[in-house]
Amino acid sequence: METIDFSNFGTDLMRTVEDMGGNIVIINSVMDGVAALRNDFSTEIIRDKGLLVSAEFVDAFKAASDTFDGRKAMEVRSRKAEFTEGDIDLKITFDDIKKAYRTYLGWVMEPTRTEAEVRENPFELFFVRRIIAAHFQFARTKTAWKGVYNTTPVGAQNIADGFIKKLTTGRAVGGDIKAANVFTAAATITDANCYDQVLGLADTLVTAREDMLNVPLNFYLSQRNYDRYCKGRRTAYPQHVGPGDRPTTLDEQSNITFVIDPGLVGKDTMVITPKENLKFIANEAPGVYSINIVKQVKHWELSIRVAIGFDYASPDLVFLNDKV
Repeated sequence: METIDFSNFGTDLMRTVEDMGGNIVIINSVMDGVAALRNDFSTEIIRDKGLLVSAEFVDAFKAASDTFDGRKAMEVRSRKAEFTEGDIDLKITFDDIKKAYRTYLGWVMEPTRTEAEVRENPFELFFVRRIIAAHFQFARTKTAWKGVYNTTPVGAQNIADGFIKKLTTGRAVGGDIKAANVFTAAATITDANCYDQVLGLADTLVTAREDMLNVPLNFYLSQRNYDRYCKGRRTAYPQHVGPGDRPTTLDEQSNITFVIDPGLVGKDTMVITPKENLKFIANEAPGVYSINIVKQVKHWELSIRVAIGFDYASPDLVFLNDKV
């Protein structure tokens, strides 16, 4: 496991990191939060402006002859990885510490230390483990899909551009996603039409790239639209589909697996692509970030700076509707 620099920590904080195995307290807390990002998307550790490269081999076979007709061995596509920085700035007052210490959780977490001792070093309680991890969960649910970079407001949805913004740019005029990969959705997706909307996007893939039916693909959609799909399926096949049926793959394309994505709450965006094509990108190993902790007169201040990004690697492997 990589380490971070604790040289800026006060002496009273060192017992935490030393007793818990060096940097394990802080890093584990961060890693708890980024685990969902690493599990749900393909992780790339890369420099800013580095290339996300995808390659597709070209069929160069031809009937034998005496002439040489050289052809390209592969089609290489690349997109530049871009990062934006976000700060987690936390202020933990002594009153916050007192209230937490006197709760049942405080009794469980700190059975041997006095309130004064906890006030001097509160980071063994639950602040780091829960607050920091929660912020990375916010990145999973608010940034990954719906993020729009904005330096003014506070909130995880402002720290980086998410997949929806990147995909919307990609399918626009001058973008790198082919028009044939985009399904024109109904003006409003409802219980009555969602089943057909899902199959319509799948048909778009079949028409554009039938060869992709031989590889595992994910169908990303919201919980609400998945439930609508199930209702429409029951309506279409009332003699065969019951209210408890929860399909994991599409009816007509068994290689396409549903992924109910928490980041798509409130969105009608639907995307079919291999999991490996959606990238969570970081300019250093996730969990190793700049951390500063300072004790003030009446509170602690903790600041963590992270640099993350979200993008797709190959536009040729993305199939989506036109909803944002």
